Amino acid sequence: MVNDDKHTSGTVIVDHNHNKTSYYSPKNIRGIICATIVVILILVGITALILWLLYRPHNPRFTVVGAAVYGLNTSSPPVITAIQLTFITRNPNNRVSIYYDHLLAFVYYQTQPITPPLILPPLHHETDSTVAVSPVWPVSPVVFNGLVTDEAGAVSLRLVLTGRLRWKAGGIKTGRKGVYVACDVLVGLKLGVLGLVPLVGPSVCKVDI
Repeated sequence: MVNDDKHTSGTVIVDHNHNKTSYYSPKNIRGIICATIVVILILVGITALILWLLYRPHNPRFTVVGAAVYGLNTSSPPVITAIQLTFITRNPNNRVSIYYDHLLAFVYYQTQPITPPLILPPLHHETDSTVAVSPVWPVSPVVFNGLVTDEAGAVSLRLVLTGRLRWKAGGIKTGRKGVYVACDVLVGLKLGVLGLVPLVGPSVCKVDI
């Protein structure tokens, strides 16, 4: 007896790659690109953080270290016509230098300026260095006598510096930033005394950048 098997046996070929996405499909390529960009951004961020920690600038420091008055010694008492304050500025940074542009200097008594603004020359502050500056301002004899009359021996003055500075690390300079310095100091002023005058205690300086 012959069986008529309608289901004839044969070789079945299964395509195993039919449902498998190619490694180089557009979707995978986009994923690789995105992952690469993320890795690059992370590396750039880490590098920037390291550079900031190494080169982050610290504010300069200011101190008033001396004072003097000048005038005409042809009368008794002499007529005071100028005042000088000597200050030192220190750059505490080991890797960053400072460029000062267009510094203006004033002397204040209480809340009023007693001198005209004085333009200081541009200053390049090398790394880890100290610079002394001794500006001289004209001052009205009437104003000076008023100071000595108002205060008993020790006159409270404020040195004010305003301008712009730039930081330099290696070959890179930052943009200009505003700087404001205020130094309070007690000065021993007396009528008829010319030349160097004593400072009564250390100065107190505040630096805003």
